[in-house]
Amino acid sequence: GAVRRAWTVTLPMAEVERVAPNEEIQDVEVGIEALAERAVSRGATLDDALRDLPVQYGKWIDAQRGLLAGLPDRRRETGERLIEAMERARARIAAGIAILQGDERARTAFRIMNLAIAKAARHRLAGVDGDPDAVSPPRWRPFQLAFILLNLAGLTNKTHPDRELVDLLFFPTGGGKTEAYLGLAAFAIAHRRLSAGGVLGAGATVIMRYTLRLLTLDQLVRAAGVVCALELMRTDPTFADERGRRLLGDWPFEIGLWVGSDASPNILGGRNNTGDHTAVTRVRRFRKDGRNAPAPLKSCPWCGTPFSRQSFACVPNELAPKNLTITCANPTCDFTRDRPLPMLTVDEVIYRRLPSFVIATVDKFAGLPWIGQAGAFFGHVDRYDEGGF
Repeated sequence: GAVRRAWTVTLPMAEVERVAPNEEIQDVEVGIEALAERAVSRGATLDDALRDLPVQYGKWIDAQRGLLAGLPDRRRETGERLIEAMERARARIAAGIAILQGDERARTAFRIMNLAIAKAARHRLAGVDGDPDAVSPPRWRPFQLAFILLNLAGLTNKTHPDRELVDLLFFPTGGGKTEAYLGLAAFAIAHRRLSAGGVLGAGATVIMRYTLRLLTLDQLVRAAGVVCALELMRTDPTFADERGRRLLGDWPFEIGLWVGSDASPNILGGRNNTGDHTAVTRVRRFRKDGRNAPAPLKSCPWCGTPFSRQSFACVPNELAPKNLTITCANPTCDFTRDRPLPMLTVDEVIYRRLPSFVIATVDKFAGLPWIGQAGAFFGHVDRYDEGGF
């Protein structure tokens, strides 16, 4: 039992410099609401605001190219490969700007995207007691705007070669990745609705999966804010054509939380079906003791007000429910009383209503090939009624 040897294992150490986003590029408009306003006018107005982005990027690429000469052979080969990729990205950004200049539908979707992101940001930053109108005008970071622009060609043209690419957006925590992909999600959802009227533009447009439940819930709240903004715009009379038809369609924008039954009920339940796994039972328990809410959400994603025991309800009744609704407890919120939040948390309802945005944990995502009802996400429906497809 005597100790005869002791040793340590050395861990390699390296200093990692902080990566900070460039907040502004000269002669490029990054104000989110300012870009939305420019998108109302002709494409040339938006082009004036954005055309210097690929130009400035090109100058930076040229400066990087000048560093190649002093590198060893292998590192120079890597540098050349990276610069080639940069040039492709620069060309894709320029192509995205050209699309906004020449394609009115894409320009309208771009405007709606900017408005939705700005509205959601103002409400999130204002908090429960703040005034969203008093919040400083939100701005894109240049890399966020560039990432959105370089993906526009693939999102607007179903035969574009970019649709075979998977773009990785990497930035350290807190850099702004979420807003960048939520911007793309809002653009894709809006463009789909603008391309098909009535209910033809409905259906799942974005499926996002996260491996950690805590991350999933955080993303749900932020994504739900954007969906709330889209839904308010959809029903706004200013977003209608000359005949009064809604530009963003007749089916509500909704977001679905598609996770395991521990976090949210997978079935509604009802008469002769009131087990612990049902929405009906979980709503009753929550109203009784205020613990273990039927959905893993603590506050309204639009105004930040904590949910009350009356915020969750099975409608039209608990004997034969069609949906589990979530209503804000704040009487001044846009999503209170008879207008519930556009959020779905029960699997049974998600398969029927096909929310535009689906957030799933990886276990549900992996089950896609084995869950027959999930085929509806991919267009396997042939009719609809007021309850869904």
